[in-house]
Amino acid sequence: MKKSLIIILLFLLTLSLVSATTLKGTIYNTNLEPEPDVLIEINTIPEQRLLARDGTYQFDVSPGTYTLTAQKEDIIITEEVRVLAEGTYIYDIFLLPEFTAEDDLWADTEEELIEEEPSLFRWQYIVTGLIIIFLLYRFYRERKKYGSVWKFRRRVKEEAAKSIEQHKEELAQEPGYIEKALEIMKKHDGRITQKELRKEMLYLSEAKISLILTELEHKGKIEKIKKGRGNVVVMRN
Repeated sequence: MKKSLIIILLFLLTLSLVSATTLKGTIYNTNLEPEPDVLIEINTIPEQRLLARDGTYQFDVSPGTYTLTAQKEDIIITEEVRVLAEGTYIYDIFLLPEFTAEDDLWADTEEELIEEEPSLFRWQYIVTGLIIIFLLYRFYRERKKYGSVWKFRRRVKEEAAKSIEQHKEELAQEPGYIEKALEIMKKHDGRITQKELRKEMLYLSEAKISLILTELEHKGKIEKIKKGRGNVVVMRN
């Protein structure tokens, strides 16, 4: 009887070890290479923490929702991970700096002005004049780039009405769209958000931008990385 009980306990212990849940992954830098010496934590009970010297990590967890925190110098990345069942989960982390908030393309630029002294009223007119000149230049630049407002709106409306198949046919007939997207990425040092690219190519629909990125990713020229609610597009060397 005791021998049978011991065998059962050993079987249960082996089963628990086999069905243990493992969460592991690789921490990548902006060059899409493993980043060494990254401090990574997970809010299990008790909390687990390790220094990923070779850019990889591994934690033993139970099913649940956890917060992973990766830190190196002044860059801190926090990701929420959900483990639904027992097994091995791979969750890679991209150690990218946060993007600053962006204004809409047509919004006026906000600038801090030096507080005026009552004796310096003339500076008020100078600053106002410079702002007006800047806004006029910006309007001229956008008009030169996109044409008149009514033509631009008509083009946007036509783009939005096209089907996915029509967008694919246009991209096949006019590869210049794809080359233009690559030029814009190069101007941004090979790293740009999908939102920024959309602003640079505002005359194209969001569907066409997505197809352009899908085509570039298929050709191996870019890598799309999920960042919050959007994507970061990184050019491959």
